[in-house]
Amino acid sequence: MKNYFWIAFVAAGVSALTARAIGQQKVEKLANPVYLELTAEVAATTEEGYPSVLRITIKNVGNVAVDMPMPKVPCVPGGGGVEMRFEWNSSDPGDHSGVGTTGTSCWQEHFASLMYRVRHNWIHLQPGEFITVSESLCGRFQNLKTGTVEYWVEYVPPEASAKELAELEQSGYIIPTEKIETAHQIFVVR
Repeated sequence: MKNYFWIAFVAAGVSALTARAIGQQKVEKLANPVYLELTAEVAATTEEGYPSVLRITIKNVGNVAVDMPMPKVPCVPGGGGVEMRFEWNSSDPGDHSGVGTTGTSCWQEHFASLMYRVRHNWIHLQPGEFITVSESLCGRFQNLKTGTVEYWVEYVPPEASAKELAELEQSGYIIPTEKIETAHQIFVVR
């Protein structure tokens, strides 16, 4: 009888300690498993040698399939597109009239629900797959004074609430949630 009492006492103590330890564990938010790589390269130049077309590539370098809208320029309803950014700096030290950072935006009053867009309009990139789009820069660098232009491309993820992300995941869809950008490149305006 003593052995049963001792075993019950030890089991109750272990159970209490285990429950206390489990109660103290923090529940961490799971990281999004999407890993995309964004690159931009000059596909064509102007007569002056300035970039006129960029070839933009988004590659799934992770180990899960990713669902995303076609990264159209200049905008995609609800986000999920690429944006061209650039900063001009004058070669004249007294000229502080820099053009600044520019990009594009999209305004649309109504569009289909996120789930509908994912199911019917979006692309599905398996690990290792990629999508390439071209962005024309014609007209963006006209009438600039001498100086340098620093440019890069950003991928802006689709807009989605926590509830929408959970619903998508339950339906087997994983979407990008983080903004990424290419390396910054520079050219000189003469």
